Amino acid sequence: MKDNIIKAVIVDDVDSMRIVLKKLLSNFEQIQIIGEASDYDEAKTIIQEERPDLLFLDVDLNGITSLDLLNSLNYSPMVIFITSHPDYAIKAFELNAIDYLLKPISLERLTKSIEKVSNKEETEIWAEDSNEKFGPDHIILLTFDNKLCFVKIKEINYIEAYGNYTKVYLMDGKLSITYNSIKNWDTKLPEDIFIQIHRSTIINLLNVTKIEKWANDTGRLYLKDIEKPFEISRSYFFQIKKKYKM
Repeated sequence: MKDNIIKAVIVDDVDSMRIVLKKLLSNFEQIQIIGEASDYDEAKTIIQEERPDLLFLDVDLNGITSLDLLNSLNYSPMVIFITSHPDYAIKAFELNAIDYLLKPISLERLTKSIEKVSNKEETEIWAEDSNEKFGPDHIILLTFDNKLCFVKIKEINYIEAYGNYTKVYLMDGKLSITYNSIKNWDTKLPEDIFIQIHRSTIINLLNVTKIEKWANDTGRLYLKDIEKPFEISRSYFFQIKKKYKM
């Protein structure tokens, strides 16, 4: 993907649905539609020739499922399924689909799907350059209430795992949900400011007010202006004491 342009192909056997989807997608400058198809063979030809970044796929293509189409490809594009059939949702997500939209599609729901695509792009960029860590003043883009905002790394208060996503909480209480993993965050965040205290939690050391021992060699950690404590698992509590205890 170059210059943040996401090349997309629409595959749906209903002409009116492709027209509606193209109209909705015209609201997103980063999406460039480079082709469309109405059946399995046409879709396979266009996809293999153009190699789009993103596919909008109807599940049922005149009796052939687009799941079979995906299995026939020699690369793995991002996929958003658009269908009238909810039955294939589990299988779709097993294939790492970005989203699964039921017809009729609203602009609001489609917007959330496009945000997931953008967040996945960020994750892939991180993976390509995983050896380079962020500095405290490094600026990243996060989404808050459907709006992209610039955020300095040191403004992050804590991060929690959320399935295939992570919840990123800023010091002012704002929340952003990103398509990323705790592992990726831990790889990129500066070690002198952020520490992992649980397999699902990373916190900003600068905002810690108290750490205490808890049951079974675990610990509890308190952050400024947050009443509820955070659990420190046994292995991470041992590592913290070993690294920081005088």
